[in-house]
Amino acid sequence: MTKKQYSVDLRERVIEYIKLGNTQNTTSKIFKVSKSSVNRWWMRYQEAGSIKAKPRLGSKGKIDPEKLRVYVEANEDKKLAEIAKLFNISVCSVYRRLKKLGFSYKKKPLPMWKQAKKNESNIKKL
Repeated sequence: MTKKQYSVDLRERVIEYIKLGNTQNTTSKIFKVSKSSVNRWWMRYQEAGSIKAKPRLGSKGKIDPEKLRVYVEANEDKKLAEIAKLFNISVCSVYRRLKKLGFSYKKKPLPMWKQAKKNESNIKKL
């Protein structure tokens, strides 16, 4: 489960409210944000002058998406297991990455990976 960051707009409003002379306790109750978040934002504002969220660090993917795209476009008839073995990752990872790149598996007339083309005719109107 990933947590979403608070918007910069909310952070700015919280800092402005504290600048007006209100306490961090009161501010957290009014804006319905935890006291620790308000405290961190205020400390960061005083030290660095910025309230933007720090970049989230994470592990780098084992596979270069561009290399995968080129490989799949050149070898459309390969199975997930074959691709996974070649790139030394799991079948699920290959599937998720291909889906993220816009590929879908077409069973008819010939089984192959094709990149889905998005246009306005494919989008349902609400």
